[in-house]
Amino acid sequence: MKTRLFLSLAATAALASMIGVATEHPVHARIKLATLPDKEAVVVRFDNPNVVMVEEERTLTLQKGVNTVDFSWAGTNIDKGSIIFRPVDTKSTTVVLSTSYPPGEAALTWQINATDAKSEKFRLSYLMANIQRETDYRAIVSADEKTLTFRHYFKIRNWSGGHFEEADFITRDGKTFEKGLSQGEAKRVLVNKWENVKLVKEYNYNLTRQYEGKILTDYVLKNAKDSGLGAIPLEFGKVRIYQQDSAGTTAFTGEDWGQFTPIGDDMRLNIGIAQDIKVEFKKMVNDVENRRGNVYDTNEVDEYEIKNFKDSEAEVIFTLRVEGEWEMQGDSSGYTSFERIDNETIKFKVKAPAKGEPVKLKFHYKRLNNW
Repeated sequence: MKTRLFLSLAATAALASMIGVATEHPVHARIKLATLPDKEAVVVRFDNPNVVMVEEERTLTLQKGVNTVDFSWAGTNIDKGSIIFRPVDTKSTTVVLSTSYPPGEAALTWQINATDAKSEKFRLSYLMANIQRETDYRAIVSADEKTLTFRHYFKIRNWSGGHFEEADFITRDGKTFEKGLSQGEAKRVLVNKWENVKLVKEYNYNLTRQYEGKILTDYVLKNAKDSGLGAIPLEFGKVRIYQQDSAGTTAFTGEDWGQFTPIGDDMRLNIGIAQDIKVEFKKMVNDVENRRGNVYDTNEVDEYEIKNFKDSEAEVIFTLRVEGEWEMQGDSSGYTSFERIDNETIKFKVKAPAKGEPVKLKFHYKRLNNW
């Protein structure tokens, strides 16, 4: 970021003698400094998803009286309405009198009154766009698929036009890492790591998701402290999944997009379609009843036969959808529990025995007032 700094020098006596007029108000000349003060500290905060807040500190040499400081940001993506300039010392007697914007320039000018000639540290804050950032994760699953190590990475790329030779970058959850970041440069850092996170493996037959009618295998992480997480909301990001074997080596098994997960909610990661659990669907009954002109009801029975070819029992979660107004009938069977999610969605849990022994789910319902 290119910054221009000017200081005004009171030249009352000299100017008064030149023009031969006595005045009690000083006349100020603007003189450009030969060397700009170095940035002594820079902080870049990622609190907002679209822009970053930049805070930088510089020590300025002030003359007694009114000083003029010019700041320009040509070629950088700074929001001029967000710029704040103030002394670091909250008890300072130095006062920023006014701010003006030269026409046609990416610049502004402050008038600063100093009670004495001195060096003073100032903080300059502003919002800057085009610093791209994204979150991604790495999940290393234990051999028994009961726990995992969860690593949270933060990647930033600088397209702002500014140059950060050295800065403290602060993530939304308050983690700080020190990096330089030039224009066009990208860097990736590890910001969180959680060990021994509890993991639940689920098999889902879901008629409301992609791959309708297939058994999807999901890893489910609860973002809670008793599961090993729960410190921060988990941001949206790609999750690359690896699994350990008995020898301690890891192999890549897949990836999925982790959705934004508030504290207390579940992050669900799909790792593919289960090949060793099969479901066969049959429509056993589909009768029209109670016809009333163009309005009628239906009596329907859906049967699902589940075969689990694993060596151990597996629980399969069925999420089914029935459109319109409907009622579940009491002779439905084969499930260990069910939950009505909304008017058109119901969830069953079915225990599937090992080694291919079939189990059947009967879902009996009536659809009402069809046209």
